Amino acid sequence: MKKEIQEEIEILWSDFEDYDVDQKLEASDRINKCASKEDLPQLLNLLKSEKNNFWVRELLAEPICDLGGSEFLEELFDASLLNEQEGHDNDSFNHFLTEIADSEPEKCKAKLNQLLAQPNFKHKEKATWLLQFCE
Repeated sequence: MKKEIQEEIEILWSDFEDYDVDQKLEASDRINKCASKEDLPQLLNLLKSEKNNFWVRELLAEPICDLGGSEFLEELFDASLLNEQEGHDNDSFNHFLTEIADSEPEKCKAKLNQLLAQPNFKHKEKATWLLQFCE
C-alpha cells in the first residue's frame, strides 16, 4: 500500500483528541486524490478492519466505489450492514452506491443479478433497492 494512504488511514482511526473532524476529512480527501485501482485490495482490507467505525467505513466507501465500482458491491454491502447495525443511516454511503448504478448501469445490474441469484446472499434487500437505480 502507498505509504501516504496508510498515514491517512491512521489519522482516520485516531481519536478525536489527536485529530479533529476537519483534519479527518482532509485525510479522507487526500486518500481519494492519491488512491488508484492498484490500491483497491488494500482499501478493501482497510474497509474490513475491526478498527473502523461507521464513519471511517463510509469515508473508505467513496474511493472504493469510485475506483472499483460494481466489482466490489458485496464488500460494500457488508460494510453498509455493519454501519446499519451500529445505528448509522448510511446516507452518504448509499449515495456512493447509487453513483455506481448511475455511472455503470449495465455492469451494476449484471453484478446485482449475479449476487441476487446466490441462494445464501445476505444483502437481497439492499441489492434490490440498488437495482432500481440501474434503470
